[in-house]
Amino acid sequence: MHSAGGILKVTRYADGSLVVKENFNVNKQLVGITAMLKAANFDPTDRNWVMASYNPAGKVLSFGKVGSCIACHVLVRHQDLVFAPPPTQLLPITTWKAFFPKQEINPVYVALIKHHPEALVR
Repeated sequence: MHSAGGILKVTRYADGSLVVKENFNVNKQLVGITAMLKAANFDPTDRNWVMASYNPAGKVLSFGKVGSCIACHVLVRHQDLVFAPPPTQLLPITTWKAFFPKQEINPVYVALIKHHPEALVR
């Protein structure tokens, strides 16, 4: 994917890393929460990520080796199955738009890019 830029230069997350994403509908209402925990020796085939999804009240909807999660995340297999790089690296806005063309970019992320241009993956 040419529009993804330098995505192959992204490093892998360390064991113990936790990535949490809030999921909103078009009306900006919370519809769920997804999380990934990097657990040593959990599942080397899928980079040791334990995946989970929760409803807005916190009820567990799925947990463990979740096929539907992995099926989407395999698109970013070259960057540790994660759409977001570790916090020490930031993807350019053009890369985010290549993966999420209909999703607004979080203003906090844009601010991080402005304040930490040295962390931008080139």
